[in-house]
Parts: sequence; C-alpha cells; structure tokens
Amino acid sequence: MTRTTPDLQLGDHLCVIVGSDEEKAAALAGYVRDGLRDNHRILYYGDPAELLDPEWAAALAAGQLQVTPPERSYLASGRFDPEATIAGWEQACADARASGHDGLRVAGDMSWAARPVPGAERLPWYEAQVNRVFAGGYSMAVCFYDRRLFTAAQLRGFACAHPTPRLRMIRTEDPAGLRVQGETDATSRAALRAVVENLADDLPCDETLVIDVSRLRFADASAARTLLHPAAVAGRRTRLVGCSPGLRRLLAFHGADDLPGLTVETGAVLTVESRA
Repeated sequence: MTRTTPDLQLGDHLCVIVGSDEEKAAALAGYVRDGLRDNHRILYYGDPAELLDPEWAAALAAGQLQVTPPERSYLASGRFDPEATIAGWEQACADARASGHDGLRVAGDMSWAARPVPGAERLPWYEAQVNRVFAGGYSMAVCFYDRRLFTAAQLRGFACAHPTPRLRMIRTEDPAGLRVQGETDATSRAALRAVVENLADDLPCDETLVIDVSRLRFADASAARTLLHPAAVAGRRTRLVGCSPGLRRLLAFHGADDLPGLTVETGAVLTVESRA
C-alpha cells in the first residue's frame, strides 16, 4: 500500500486528507513507527482506541508515545482556543527536549472541527500560525482531515495553511534568519506569511535577518511581497541571499530597491538550523 505521508523532516507540517478509517490508520501507524525509530516523542491527539494495539504498548508505557483525545487537547477549555493550543505546542517541545528526545512528532485527528465547536472557525488561522513553531526545527506534525466530513472548499483552505511537502521553512541561528526551500505559490501562501511576517518577533535580536532563498525553486508575486515584509513593515534590517534572477526582478518590481534596510544578493549563504 502506498504511504499517505511522504518522508518527513523536523519542521514539516503536512495536511493528510483521508477517505476511510483504514487509510488513516495505515498512515498513522507508519508515522508513529518512524517516530519511534528516530527517538522522537510522539503525541497523538485523537481516539486512544486507535493505538491500543500491543505493538504500541511499550512506547505508551514509557511515555514516548502519548495519546490525548481532542476534548483534553484542542478543546480542553470547552472551545477551540488557537493561542492556547500554540502555547501548548511550545511547552510540549520543551518537555520533549528535557526528556532527551531528538524531536517532537505530533499527529492530530481534526474530525472534531466538523462539529459546531466554538472557535472552530479560527482553525485556518491556527493552521497557518502554528508553522511558526515548526520553523524552529525541533517538531513536526501531520493533521488528518476526513474528506467525508468537510466540504471541498474547507479542505482546500486547510491544505493551503500546511506548507509541506512543497515548501519547507526553518529558522536559523548562524546567521539569525530563515531558510526557505522548495516552491511557494497560492497553495502555501498563508503558511509563508505566518512565518516570514512574524520573523522579527520570533528572532528578537538586533542582528540583521538573513533569509536564504538559494533553495527556493519557484516564488510568485505574493511570495516576493511577503519576503519584503521584515524590512518594509517590521523595520528590521534584512538580507535576502541566494536570489534567482527571476525572484530578483519580482522583488525589484515590488519596491525592494527603495527599502534602505534591505540588501538583495544573488550568492547563497551557509545557515545553521536553530532547532528551537
């Protein structure tokens, strides 16, 4: 059977749309096995009965694999609170790191959002903003959406907030900034904006931000405008390095040459992941 999830890396955030319980079970099992192999802490926000197989008993007993139903995770306050959920992610990352795991791997069954849950209308915003957590390079997530429960328009909206596998973004520490690789267009626009437009806040230092786009194979006009945001709107000194000729032209068209705090370069720069 073809795997529903591709080979994933820390930092990834993938939307998996399934059409049957069997399809989701197969994808979840593969994702969990990979996490155990890689010494990740694994959190599943879904039905505990789905991981009661003896195969998972040892990992559950040791706490490496943890299962929490939506009522005690996404909906712990009786409604969906995106800000509280994102704060919970930050704490989960800290706990996994303190316990000696090499990463945090989360899977979420998003079926609860098909119910009339207070706050569920903010789910697309949450799915985009939580990419800021993954950009730290220590965690990853797979969100399962059942096509039998959501409309095609809803599924398109959810998918667009998940950049993986076409786009990957990792914050860097040497130099401070961001590495962007792959392709960015309408299908990943919300995710790119959430990470880049908050980069100055997520890296609150006085250093010049360096955004390495040397591995960015395609970018549309919206992406070019987004890449200008740290300098144009946040007022942060920024270097865009590794720009292709096409991207350089797009940036110039959208005013890059008029931003005194921005430097655009064609050469790549070696960056080191922050894994924060």
